[in-house]
Amino acid sequence: MNSLVVVYDLPSENRISIGNKGIVLKVKNLRIKSLRRLHRLGLMCTESVVIVSKEKRDKLEKTIRDINEEYESVAKKENLEDFKPIIRVIRLREDQAKEFKEIAEAKLLRKLDELIDKIADLMAEIEEITEESKLKKIRTNVKRAKRELSQIEQLAKELGIKTNGKVDLLYQLYDKALEKIREVTQ
Repeated sequence: MNSLVVVYDLPSENRISIGNKGIVLKVKNLRIKSLRRLHRLGLMCTESVVIVSKEKRDKLEKTIRDINEEYESVAKKENLEDFKPIIRVIRLREDQAKEFKEIAEAKLLRKLDELIDKIADLMAEIEEITEESKLKKIRTNVKRAKRELSQIEQLAKELGIKTNGKVDLLYQLYDKALEKIREVTQ
């Protein structure tokens, strides 16, 4: 399995030395944006650990450079000391890659189960919702979830992780939810 592990610790808005609400919000937004960028490259194994396909090494290096530059820019602008993210890429031996893959697979399967439960609950609620604006918002969220699922499916394939049919089931449930919304709004 060709994979890398990305281990990170990003400075957070919870730093006692920040204090200023404007800076706190800026740091929080930067942290969240940075997390999303790292997570889009691979699958989470544990908190602060992402497993990434070696094929994405160039994209990963660019993402890390960009994140470091953004943190440096905020640190300079807001005069923050010791405000650097720690992001390390670790090449794995075959046995290590297998272990991390198992952890990522278990986490992914749990996440897919949660998504299945969530969409099943949502489908039960759709028929009860009468406000068209709420239905439009739900439709938008379901379409976004389908796009995110596509990304998760691709990452799982790149890393050789089996989803045990849960991705296919989720696509079917998302399509059924969208169909229900169409029926209710007609």
